[in-house]
Amino acid sequence: MKVKKSHLGAGALALGAVLAFAVPAGAAVNLQSESSGTAAIKIVKQAKLKANGAATIVTVSVTCPTGSRFSLSVDVTQTVTPTTTTHGGGYLGEQWCTGATQKVKVPVTSTGAPFEAGVAYAVGHANIYGSIGYVNLDTGREIVNVES
Repeated sequence: MKVKKSHLGAGALALGAVLAFAVPAGAAVNLQSESSGTAAIKIVKQAKLKANGAATIVTVSVTCPTGSRFSLSVDVTQTVTPTTTTHGGGYLGEQWCTGATQKVKVPVTSTGAPFEAGVAYAVGHANIYGSIGYVNLDTGREIVNVES
């Protein structure tokens, strides 16, 4: 079987094109995986009411490198009647990172009407510093307050 030179050239071009697209795509996925795994926060969907709604306990998952430290604040807003909203904030001071995902509880106290069982919106802000430098992370999500 004879292979023509034109077929060899076309095959080489096709192989080169496949490699040209595959290698950078693999590198991009790897880079994305590394950067997203460095530090992250996520609010857990369910929070627990305390003291007849004077507070709600919001759980936040925090991931950061071993030896780094973080502080975390959480604000919660909830519509309690068609014309009334209530809100509150909580803060967790300097904590040490373990390198694994940690679940921390932040007590959020109401500054208006009491929180109620039902849907609310929580916003979290973390400051992480250490081996990765100084990183600010923000997140928000709908949560559900439940009786504890």
